[in-house]
Amino acid sequence: MDNMTGESALQQKVIAYRRALHRVPELDFELPRTRSFLLSVLEPLGFKIRDYGKAGFSAYYDCGKVETIAFRSDMDAVPIQEPVGCSFASVHDGAMHACGHDGHMSMLLGLASQVAAHPEAATANSLLIFQAAEETIGGAKGLCNAGVLRDRNVSRIYALHLWPDVPENTILCRPNEFMAGTFVIDVAVAGRSAHIAEWQIGADALEAGCSFVLRAYELDRELPKAVCRLIRFGEFFSGTASNIISDRTRIMGTVRAFDNDTFAYFKTGLEKIMRDLERTMGVKFTYHKSEGYPPLINPPELYSRTQATLTKAGFTWEESGAPNMQAEDFSYYQHEIPGLYMHLGMGGGARLHNPDFTLNESVLMTGVQIMWTLLKDGPPV
Repeated sequence: MDNMTGESALQQKVIAYRRALHRVPELDFELPRTRSFLLSVLEPLGFKIRDYGKAGFSAYYDCGKVETIAFRSDMDAVPIQEPVGCSFASVHDGAMHACGHDGHMSMLLGLASQVAAHPEAATANSLLIFQAAEETIGGAKGLCNAGVLRDRNVSRIYALHLWPDVPENTILCRPNEFMAGTFVIDVAVAGRSAHIAEWQIGADALEAGCSFVLRAYELDRELPKAVCRLIRFGEFFSGTASNIISDRTRIMGTVRAFDNDTFAYFKTGLEKIMRDLERTMGVKFTYHKSEGYPPLINPPELYSRTQATLTKAGFTWEESGAPNMQAEDFSYYQHEIPGLYMHLGMGGGARLHNPDFTLNESVLMTGVQIMWTLLKDGPPV
């Protein structure tokens, strides 16, 4: 953890960055004030900025080395109204940094200060990636398609995500499967309405929808417990009146897994359930599957080398016993180059995406130190 520039002064700066960013949360791809603030810090430090449109931008510092290492931060907030009481609360109604992205950005700005102050200490050039739309459709895919990693010949990439239910200042990670891949299910059922007293002459779209959900859950239970996956439905709309058989139902949910065979199992099984219900209940199913994020798979070799580097430097490392069923678009970067995604513990508090979420600012400097150590001492791939 050596070569840290005026650690207490830098810590104060990083906290100030976080609070300034917390005040201006913006959603999806529309991030003008967030970008403006980030650039106001990075450009005076000598970073070369490359704009990739709405997907985000990169900031590059040439330390005179052959290798380039990238670090990613997400920029977008979530559509939550922040409660009254915080002295640096959101000034944008209906938007709040309730997922820690303000902390992620401030940690990268702290790293930028270190790089600019000590380029000779780095073993690689530094590429900081600031990405939009992690919470929605995945700005990472757009950045990768635009060549953000190829443009600077990046050899590996890291990301830290602040995590409430991990001990304070502890790195939580896992080799291989870490965060789930997803697809979203949108099912429509067309039936035939009838008076409730003559239900036999109708085709009950509500009953068919209920049967579909229950059979989908049975399909899930047929898989071995060792297979990490889930299928769950969060939306169900049907009918128009209590005394009329429903002629339409809409159901939305998600499948999450870590391998193509499991995704194919659910796709085939759900289609079979729909065809069976059409034959037996006289309804018509239509089905749309929209792709979410690919599974996030941490390369075992990069995992072990990074663990060795950081534990040698004095950081606390914990290996997660099971994959996390939440999704993360950092997986797109991993499809291009080796990349490691880690959680950094905040030691408790409200969970992510909650209006009561608060960020433990004392861990921000730990995040800066982790990334600086990887840039300064990190093992080559």
